[in-house]
Amino acid sequence: MSEDRKEGSTGSAPEIRIERMNNEKTRKDVGSETVYHVYFELSGYPPPEWREIFGGEWKKLNTTQEAAIDGGFLVIHCPLVEVSTTQLPALKKAVAAANEAYKQYAEKEASALEHREDAWKKERKDVDTMATSLRFD
Repeated sequence: MSEDRKEGSTGSAPEIRIERMNNEKTRKDVGSETVYHVYFELSGYPPPEWREIFGGEWKKLNTTQEAAIDGGFLVIHCPLVEVSTTQLPALKKAVAAANEAYKQYAEKEASALEHREDAWKKERKDVDTMATSLRFD
């Protein structure tokens, strides 16, 4: 597990996981007898791009229940009876899909950054080469 955390700190894509349900934060929705705001603790705070990807993946899987990221929590609005049988498996699937899509996104961004750095280095080398060839006497 410490290796996973080390990888995350070196710039690789984070592997977000649902760790557990937070019983203390989970509450009944105001005005409802059956719908709850169910809070799941995540293994970390997902970056904004990951949260956006998760939202898209969640919509693909489940258009009837609302789910969102709130800091280090994943929050779903649903009846408690649906959590273990329906919603948690769907949430795990959406998280796994978001992890995979974010990994691809992060690799593409890293490649683009490397390309920009290489172009900048080449430009600097060309300028330096030309500058050293100049004679001012």
